[in-house]
Amino acid sequence: MDKLSTVERVILCASELFGTAILVFLGCMSCAIGLSGGNVPHVQISFAFGLAVMLSVQTFGHISGSHINPIITIAAAVTGQLAFIEVPIYFIGQFVGAFIGYGLLMSITPEHHQAKYELRHTGLNITENVKVLGVCSPQMNAELSGLQVMFCEFLLSLLFVLIVCSVWDYRNANKHDSVALKLGLAITGLALAGGPFSGANMNPARSFAPAAWHGDWNLHWAYWIGPILAGFVGGALYRILFTKPRPVEVEDTIEITPLKQRNTN
Repeated sequence: MDKLSTVERVILCASELFGTAILVFLGCMSCAIGLSGGNVPHVQISFAFGLAVMLSVQTFGHISGSHINPIITIAAAVTGQLAFIEVPIYFIGQFVGAFIGYGLLMSITPEHHQAKYELRHTGLNITENVKVLGVCSPQMNAELSGLQVMFCEFLLSLLFVLIVCSVWDYRNANKHDSVALKLGLAITGLALAGGPFSGANMNPARSFAPAAWHGDWNLHWAYWIGPILAGFVGGALYRILFTKPRPVEVEDTIEITPLKQRNTN
């Protein structure tokens, strides 16, 4: 149990909602191919998502920790950084925020640029412009199987979870300068490497929003199972192998950092 009031719970939820909305709005905005006049460079999308994470963490990190990703909330609960009773509050904020953020993007995007279209034969001598995929919907490499995509998302997400767990570690307290920028660049690096394989979503809320708007549910399970497993495995791995008991004097003086919640266990 925690000792939060109803108002404090609402504030936590609102912080995650706004933070995730920023991530999805700005990140997915970079994927609007039609408005860019052609294909968007992969490096541009990677930096857009990384810098969106930086903005969210810098703005809301001191309020809720700015998890803006269900797998980070899972890892926080597993490592004891977050009370389990608060997990649903974070989830609600993240998924609602992602949906709203994507909705705001759709509200300013012309309808014919809201998805990728291809000319396809739909009948005898009939060719139609058919919607293939919504802007920013999860898109895997056609040469990979669903299991390979899931495993790729698991590995990328695991790396990010371990990075965040290291931020929470009290032994890392003197390295928190510019932590928002560091986390943003971490996302950029992972996206640059993993994007050509699975899209490097690493975030079920970010995957959910465009899929819900456009109905793009093909192999969507891979973008949930892989990252969520990484949240549990990464949190448990760091807690079991790398966490050391916190000295009393450190426990009394440790600062609150972005992505960190008080220890409520």
